[in-house]
Amino acid sequence: MERRKSKTLTLCERIEVLKKLKNGQSQTSIAREYGVNPGQISRISKREHQLLGDWRSNRNPRRKRKRAGKAEEVEEALLRWFSQVRSRQFPVSGPLLTEKAGQLAGCLGLTEFKATVGWLERWKRRNDITFKKQHGERQDADDSGAENWVVSVLPSILNEYAPRDIFNADETGLYWRAIPDGTLAFKRSTPTGSKASEERLTILLCCNTDGGEKPEPLVIGKSKQPRCFQNVKRLPVSYRANANSWMTGDLRKQWLKDLNTRRRAQKRPILLLCDNSAAHNAPVRLSRVKLVFLPPNTTSLIQPLDQGIIANFKAHYRALLLRRLTGLMDGQTGDNKRAIELARSLSLLDSLHLQKEAWNRVTQATIIKCYRRARFVKDAGRDQTNAATASVADQQAADIPAGVSKEQFHRYVAVDCSLQTAGDSTDVELCACKQATAADEASDQMSSEAPIRQPPATFATALDGLSTIRAYLENTGCQSYERFYRLADLIYETQRHRSARRTITDYFKKAK
Repeated sequence: MERRKSKTLTLCERIEVLKKLKNGQSQTSIAREYGVNPGQISRISKREHQLLGDWRSNRNPRRKRKRAGKAEEVEEALLRWFSQVRSRQFPVSGPLLTEKAGQLAGCLGLTEFKATVGWLERWKRRNDITFKKQHGERQDADDSGAENWVVSVLPSILNEYAPRDIFNADETGLYWRAIPDGTLAFKRSTPTGSKASEERLTILLCCNTDGGEKPEPLVIGKSKQPRCFQNVKRLPVSYRANANSWMTGDLRKQWLKDLNTRRRAQKRPILLLCDNSAAHNAPVRLSRVKLVFLPPNTTSLIQPLDQGIIANFKAHYRALLLRRLTGLMDGQTGDNKRAIELARSLSLLDSLHLQKEAWNRVTQATIIKCYRRARFVKDAGRDQTNAATASVADQQAADIPAGVSKEQFHRYVAVDCSLQTAGDSTDVELCACKQATAADEASDQMSSEAPIRQPPATFATALDGLSTIRAYLENTGCQSYERFYRLADLIYETQRHRSARRTITDYFKKAK
């Protein structure tokens, strides 16, 4: 009797088997369809969680067996490094990979490891890596990779999680003191410019599919304790600092742990989509947050935040910034400062408040629309086609200040769109070694501004401010005082919580 040749399904075929099982098809019929033993279908069903994890981590779809090399830790670290450098379009050769593998092995303490040509070829086959000639000078989005992810991975995500439990998080750079670079002028005059402000921050934004939840932004600056933070009990956003104002693996891990803690308190697991940048590859254990990484070079096509949410946030921020600067110019009595000088007077604390207000102004409808463009809603074809036009329309939804054209405002919003938000992972981080970052802490201390002692605002000064605001509203013929009354209620309520409970007679005891 001729022995039947055994057949092993690829990772892609196993994912298809899981879909058929979920649709109610029997294991026997699936085994007959693929020409395999029913026991293999049963083992696939039991390993569903592991297989889906490998698939979402963009493992080789043609892989049949998960073979570990002679140094699995080195292979994992080298794969993370390869993804990191290729995300920046750096050309990688075989000799460079073997040299880097040797360095990573040394970092891991594997002194006997040797990266041979045969080992490298097997590592490339296991991770579906092949040589390709570079064309052109521009980094192109991977349309086929994005389409494959949308067709093969996204449906399982949408089936397992409700829209309110699917989140996307991403960083963006912000020149927080930048002003527009053009102006209307008389034909005979020559407008003088000034050096554009490049004081930068990195902001992490996060929201869910239905737009119902927008966790407060995480802002990363250079100074650990700016003097404008003095006497401030609570900032409007989460704030962290390092020497480059970049997202790092440690900052990212802490943010994820805080997010996980909040979800554990709510007893609510969520799925978090993010790109595969260097800062996102830091290993972290989470019980209520499931991380799913998008394929390389696809974020401009399928990441919801890149479909207009970040652009809409920046449009609101820059509109609020220009409104503030215009108000300062209108309120000048004799000190005629230029716009760039007024922008330099803006403190980091002022900017954080503007960022918080701008994030609040990003509407639920805008978020849903951007998730639809990213194909998270089935009727996404029309929005995907018009994504670029709609993104500009979202920016124009912000209150564009008078005197700034739509084209100029669009250019102003995009001034920092390509700003780097994270540095490359070090060999220690690639190898997931836990080492203290004393050097980073020292650089934070050096970059901190020296605090200047200034008296804190008191309840009495707040009441004086209320009187000034009310007088201004009365003199200008204000039609409604409702917002002013709410501001007064907020100040009195804050003072009531701070002070001890007293009776009216307490204020007359000293007069006896």
